[in-house]
Amino acid sequence: MRFRLIAILAAILLSSVVYAQRKRAFLVGISHYDTALTGYQWNDINGVEDVNLLFPILKKQGFTLITLLDEQATFDNITRQLSLFVDKTKKGDIVYLHFSTHGQPVEDLNGDEKDDGWDESIVPVDAYKKYRKGTYEGKKHLIDDQLNQYVKRLREMIGNTGFLYVVIDACHAGTSSRGNDDVVRGTSVGFTFNNKVFKPISIKKSHYIINETINASAKQAKVMFLEACRPDQINSEIKIGNKQYGPLSYHIAQALSSYKLTTNADEFLKHVKESILKEGLWPNNQNMVTETSY
Repeated sequence: MRFRLIAILAAILLSSVVYAQRKRAFLVGISHYDTALTGYQWNDINGVEDVNLLFPILKKQGFTLITLLDEQATFDNITRQLSLFVDKTKKGDIVYLHFSTHGQPVEDLNGDEKDDGWDESIVPVDAYKKYRKGTYEGKKHLIDDQLNQYVKRLREMIGNTGFLYVVIDACHAGTSSRGNDDVVRGTSVGFTFNNKVFKPISIKKSHYIINETINASAKQAKVMFLEACRPDQINSEIKIGNKQYGPLSYHIAQALSSYKLTTNADEFLKHVKESILKEGLWPNNQNMVTETSY
């Protein structure tokens, strides 16, 4: 009887180890674009500050983290490391993806952007702002179609017992700067292959969420996308003391300081919104975008 009890307890213990829910995060932050890699076309922002703010909070909550900062955040390195990150994902994981970079509209060539004809993109440290035939033809912009493939694969790997968060603290229709203290993440200049002019139109949803990605599936993880603004809006940084942060990154950090990230995304979002209301630190004329698969 004693040996049987020991066997049962051992089985329970093994089961709890096997099915322990892991927490994993992948964070990209760029502050300095003024290197030879970028052609000196992008203004500096404070994406690294976002990652530095979030890193210890997530680590304290038990996350294992991969970070790519400044010169590490090239297109090839982001996509290579993200592919490896996806491959190591297991059933039941809670996964958090975060991008604090410039953003830029990219002329849509496959016709899937029916609303305005422009893809959205995350701008790696080695992506140029303008098309240069034979020199730079847009291959290092991480567009929404590409990111969505990673998201789709992650949801399949995680399965229906885990959860995926995707946070994008960038903008896609901003000016490069609106004053000495007003740092904006993005550009009103669309990346075009055919001299097309980008004209922002009011779109209340995010381009990062296409039907193939967001649709609910019994076999896939649920996902929540959080973006700092709509595709037609500017994402302005906020100043806290002598540092500046992306507004979404800052309020996520404040929320996670008192709330442990779980699969309950609605409760997490509630804490983020409470932080915004409590502190009143959110740029004017800027709307956070939230979309989910459930």
